[in-house]
Amino acid sequence: MGELGEKVANLSEKITFLETRLQHAEKEVLELRSHTGSTPQVAFSAALRNSGSGNTGPFNTATPLQYAKVFSNTGNSYNPSTGIFTAMISGMYFFRFSMFNNLAPTPNSVVSLMKNNERLTSVWDTNETDSNDMGSNAVVIPLKVGDNVYVQLERNRVVYDDGMNYNTFSGFLLFPM
Repeated sequence: MGELGEKVANLSEKITFLETRLQHAEKEVLELRSHTGSTPQVAFSAALRNSGSGNTGPFNTATPLQYAKVFSNTGNSYNPSTGIFTAMISGMYFFRFSMFNNLAPTPNSVVSLMKNNERLTSVWDTNETDSNDMGSNAVVIPLKVGDNVYVQLERNRVVYDDGMNYNTFSGFLLFPM
């Protein structure tokens, strides 16, 4: 009975060890689930006009464009009344914008993607013999909470839309940091 008692004791220790490991594994699974289940969701997409047609601009100073027709705004980080996206979560973001010009008397269109009043990238259309032009650009950038991103129409320039939603501004969180 001594040898059998020793085997039972060894098995009991192994069972206790395995139960402890299982509890730790279950705790790690729950923790991982909480991280993946609570991934922040931030994405927006908007067009310049809700309706109608015509030029936006020219303005005497560089002016943020207010994209009024909001297709989506998950996370509510985009404000259509100001045209400004404000980061509520620090992370790496993707932004894209487009612009359209329809042979306006203004010599060209220039729109720039701005981060906290710093120009990141631009699209420029020179008025030539063609009747209209379109361009777009995109960036992947890190943002901290409170950083602002917007599309700016440069002074004395115009963009045009006729209800076809040529002028758009979109962005989304790639991953938090």
